Amino acid sequence: MDEYFKEEIKKMEYQAEEIRQLLIETVSKNGGHLASNLGIVEVTLALHKIFDFSKDKLLFDVGHQSYVHKILTGRKDRFDTLRGRNGIGPFMDPIESESDPFISGHAGTGLAAAAGIALANPDDRVVVVVGDASVANGHSLEALNNIGGRYKNIIVVLNDNEMSIGENVGSLSKFFGKLMISEKYMNLRDEVRSIINKVRKANMVLNTLERMEISIKNFFFPLSVLESLGYKYFGTLDGHNIEEMIETFKKAKRLEGPIFIHVKTQKGKGYHFAEEDKEKFHGISPFNLETGDIFANTKTYSNVFAEKIVELGKTDKDIIAISAGMVKGTGLEKFFEEFPERGIDVGISEGYAITFAGGLAKYGKKPYVCIYSTFIQRGFSQIIHDISLQKLPVRFIIDRAGIVGEDGKTHNGLYDLNIFLTIPNYVVISPTTSNELYEAIDLSAAYDSGPIVIRIPREVSFQIDDDEEFVLGKWKIIKYIGDIDKKYENIFIATGSMLKEILDIENLLSSKKINGTIISAASIKPLDEKFLLENIWKYKNIFVLEESYQHNSFGSYILNFLNDKKINKIINKIGIEVGLIPHGKRSELLIECGLKGEKLLERIEEQLNASQTNNK
Repeated sequence: MDEYFKEEIKKMEYQAEEIRQLLIETVSKNGGHLASNLGIVEVTLALHKIFDFSKDKLLFDVGHQSYVHKILTGRKDRFDTLRGRNGIGPFMDPIESESDPFISGHAGTGLAAAAGIALANPDDRVVVVVGDASVANGHSLEALNNIGGRYKNIIVVLNDNEMSIGENVGSLSKFFGKLMISEKYMNLRDEVRSIINKVRKANMVLNTLERMEISIKNFFFPLSVLESLGYKYFGTLDGHNIEEMIETFKKAKRLEGPIFIHVKTQKGKGYHFAEEDKEKFHGISPFNLETGDIFANTKTYSNVFAEKIVELGKTDKDIIAISAGMVKGTGLEKFFEEFPERGIDVGISEGYAITFAGGLAKYGKKPYVCIYSTFIQRGFSQIIHDISLQKLPVRFIIDRAGIVGEDGKTHNGLYDLNIFLTIPNYVVISPTTSNELYEAIDLSAAYDSGPIVIRIPREVSFQIDDDEEFVLGKWKIIKYIGDIDKKYENIFIATGSMLKEILDIENLLSSKKINGTIISAASIKPLDEKFLLENIWKYKNIFVLEESYQHNSFGSYILNFLNDKKINKIINKIGIEVGLIPHGKRSELLIECGLKGEKLLERIEEQLNASQTNNK
């Protein structure tokens, strides 16, 4: 290695440490995905050194490991705005930068998108960095199968920070890794294949050569599998050895693909708290840089669920909790610790999780499928075909229902209501208080008439003085606003988090002489048909408040019911009007969407004014 190259490597190693410090400082203030980005610093630097990404394309699957790429593509000066409103986004997004060729918030999209991009841009190199958890996703496996042998301009880099492929093979892995990226090996392999093709008729020689090749490949299993799929395999590389990666990427750039490069990295590298607790620092809220402790310590709805599911698990041995790679995020950590044989993490395989739960439910178990709202979309077919058609009693805990905040447009839970209200046989509950959540989970454990959905917002738990027990298909009158004699002027039917929001502006409503009744509507499906049929005609203005995409959602569901009953009433829907909500603090986004504080009051006033104008 010449002196110039040595100096370049030293500069890049120094740059890697600078970037790590920037990552740690920024995420400690803003929150974000720290551990995976700390692990991929050198890989990203080496890729940017060898490839020209003003022309070539670089994708990350999942895009939460793209922070270093953002820093290297003109966003370093604004990196302190990470995840803030109008700041740098949490994932790759072409709207944010031309250096991000494809949106990447959900796992399993990178390889398929890379195939399309490679076919559309045959003269450019398309590099896609895939995490080891993401590559096992069904979407990724389909893409690997379809890419193999077809797209000669694709380079796949597997960022392996959890699996033990490299460790299992040990020093021999390093030996074979260097052998397989050498020019001699490449030439030898091509010559052997040429000979095999020429002696097709000489079965004895052919069989001997093929057996030899198969034996070597099986010794190093990834090579066998991937080359049988049509890839040139390089690996296993030290993902923190810049020199080794630069040499490999240079050779890969000169070869026809598709090429698969396996790099081994340390998740959380450079920050010992992240190295010791990789899952905690995978996606983390703002934390103390010196201690690694999270600042926020408030009880969320996820915490409420966590307590209740453990309580039920102690007495009901049929309860099985299923996570799709989000054990801590969905509050299942304690359940998994107490009942390891009944806590099952299937990884990023939501469709599998749902059908697996269906099999359990079919034969007497009580599966709880705990998945973020944004990820339940990945199991849409299974929700219909495997669960609904058989009316199986699978319990769905839909966490992060509604606006999630800093994780932004790819992670907001806007569509789960639209999905479940459309499909037959589902019961849907959106608790308005922590007590209702406790009671709904209690109910779900005993419910065996079909699938049941419980929606949980990403919010601090909320409670009111309320002695009335939650009953499926029954709503509660919480209070009257303003003049009691004018309680029928307006009715506010609030579900989920929106009960708190309408109660928070009670005084503002009263000051504006807006009178009426506040209803807690945790039971979305079934509706409280008795209340609607007996009382709704009394009210002059009907408002339905929901933290969901309002088209074909709760308000529409009520409207359809009234229409079917030939009840001619206008429903004023107050929900999320657009399907694209950016990143920022959850409270800020609720205000921006007109679902909180004075902005919520303004939306109510606008609809009241419009109603008065139309009635003139």
